[in-house]
Amino acid sequence: MLPPTWTMRWSDYRDHLIGEGLGTKTISRYVRWVRDADEWLQKRGLSLDEATATQIREWSEERVRNSHSCRGQASAALGHYWRSIGRLQAPFKAIRIPPAPEYESQAIDEDEVRAVVKVALGWWPQGTVVLCGLYLALRRFEIAKMEWERFSTDLEWYTVTGKYDKTKALPVHPILQEELAERRGRGWVFPGRFPGTHVTEATVWEWTKVVGRAAGLSDLRTHQLRHTALTTANDTLRDLRAVQQFARHSDPATTAIYTRVRKQQLQRVAEALDYL
Repeated sequence: MLPPTWTMRWSDYRDHLIGEGLGTKTISRYVRWVRDADEWLQKRGLSLDEATATQIREWSEERVRNSHSCRGQASAALGHYWRSIGRLQAPFKAIRIPPAPEYESQAIDEDEVRAVVKVALGWWPQGTVVLCGLYLALRRFEIAKMEWERFSTDLEWYTVTGKYDKTKALPVHPILQEELAERRGRGWVFPGRFPGTHVTEATVWEWTKVVGRAAGLSDLRTHQLRHTALTTANDTLRDLRAVQQFARHSDPATTAIYTRVRKQQLQRVAEALDYL
């Protein structure tokens, strides 16, 4: 059990993070990073409140995975902590953050998605979960928490609350409307094992794999459904703003990632390099 002073310390830090407008998951991650650094330093007779750049560098090299996201989170977490106690010029920048990776769409090919849809149609609930990802571009937790009351009366619109509590009404594709019409009820669209609960994200993940294997894909993952939906829309419409709204992205640069670069396109690039 933590001493009372520690309990108050973390409570104050959490309150600071809430005041900064951070979400629940981010707050939990930040508290874990700061507590890890604090425990690592205490074992060496050092203080987090007065830690030097060298000490923070040593902690991060030993305890923080060398990825852009992990190192960035750890640096931000410590920066918030030191600001919360009024320490100026704190050494959170001592954590070396590698460059962000170049993100690429992980959409499945057109032939593969046709096979997946063909298998998913009429397969409740596993197939319907996959169709919700492909036709609404929902994230895994958003699929798990789908509610019938969030659909419009005619099933033409679905209101989703996603990351950072952003809420958006999305149009429902006619194929998905037809799949859902026969099952329409109240409460959770995909109920869990116990009354009043919805399925877990792990269940959504597993159902996606099951449908993928039935369609001939060895390892179909839930996030690929969203990638496929947004990539297909981007490639077909060439309307970045509209797809951005559907994806619920705040930055159009994020949406721009979702596009396929086909071999024919690369060939045209090579052919364009005509210098003679």
